[in-house]
Amino acid sequence: MILSRITQALRDQNWLAVSLEFIIVIAGVVVGFQVSAWNEARQERGLEQAYLERLFSEFEVISDELDDANGDLDDAREQAERFLAAFDAGDRETMARDTFALLAITRVSEVQIQSAALHELISSGRLGLIRNEALRAELANLPLVEADAHGVIDQIKDQQVGIVATLRPHLRVTMDGLGVDSVNLADSFTPDDIELANNLAFAIYLNRSAALFLRVLKNEVDQLRTSLAEELGQPSPVPAPETSP
Repeated sequence: MILSRITQALRDQNWLAVSLEFIIVIAGVVVGFQVSAWNEARQERGLEQAYLERLFSEFEVISDELDDANGDLDDAREQAERFLAAFDAGDRETMARDTFALLAITRVSEVQIQSAALHELISSGRLGLIRNEALRAELANLPLVEADAHGVIDQIKDQQVGIVATLRPHLRVTMDGLGVDSVNLADSFTPDDIELANNLAFAIYLNRSAALFLRVLKNEVDQLRTSLAEELGQPSPVPAPETSP
């Protein structure tokens, strides 16, 4: 209809009408683009909000998993230290109670710190949905932190291989389905086995190293949770450190 009016105006050499029709057409196109851009921006903001909420929720779970993994390391280390002290004192009865430590002390839990929502954002190329540049940089850096974490954990596990080879012959492990039912000292154990004591001491050292590293990872995750909370307008999920009076 507009085209026919423009054609007729050209035939009549009505240049004012031609100009007005062209202005109407251009204005309609511009308005159409603006409405489309506004709708797209509104959809992106809604998608950004949804991702921010998912990230905040998922990193809360990851922080709790890091706490649990660190708690397991602490428990294993306490048992192993009791066993080692009893070994030095020749207290076989106490050693027998804490024998499970010889198995647990060589375990290191791996916790994935890259959440599912973050993986989606990066793999789909949508990380740019996060408008806050500082927060976007923190999120983009997390896969590098996780890669370093796996490297450190792998090094610790490699060092534990020899320790396991030394400790396992002294253990009599009873399985219950897929889990461990009981762990007892084997008959091969002797109270003056210095090699076992040295390897156990080294295992305790590696355990401390792993625990310290998991705490570093937790600090990274909790800092990210704080940044997400600020972006969402929520209180910080991480208590501020207490200051001495």
